[in-house]
Amino acid sequence: MPTRRIDELVWMALTDSAFRQRLLNGQRREVVAVLGLTETERQAVLAVKADTLDDFAGALCQPGGFGA
Repeated sequence: MPTRRIDELVWMALTDSAFRQRLLNGQRREVVAVLGLTETERQAVLAVKADTLDDFAGALCQPGGFGA
């Protein structure tokens, strides 16, 4: 189950196309560094391999994914 911070990250990606592009196209580490995520959240977000927001959110929210 995602945390509130992870939910906020996904919401930001849904509503801000520039943020979404940075998150998915090689600038994830820089984006994550300024979000105030816990170490566990940060590691989970950085571990996701996804080219689309659907795949990214799905990887964080699926059973056995982050928080399971």
